[in-house]
Amino acid sequence: MKEKNFKYLTAREIEVLVLLHKGLSNPKISQKLCISISTAKAHVSAIFDKINAKNRIELLLMLAGDIDIPNPIIKKQISEIDWNM
Repeated sequence: MKEKNFKYLTAREIEVLVLLHKGLSNPKISQKLCISISTAKAHVSAIFDKINAKNRIELLLMLAGDIDIPNPIIKKQISEIDWNM
């Protein structure tokens, strides 16, 4: 199984991650970041791939700590994200 790894997210993917955490849809993310919907979808897909999440629910459960992330480095990376961007 591929390890969940937030450290490989780009700065833009972190911005998208914050907006996903806030519950925004792809069209709303595209509006907020002034990008196309297809670019927003590509960022979301890249995030899912890099952290091995199947969908938004699983991603949000990981971020909430409801799915164990055994790697302490990744836990630290998540804790350092500025969710108020």
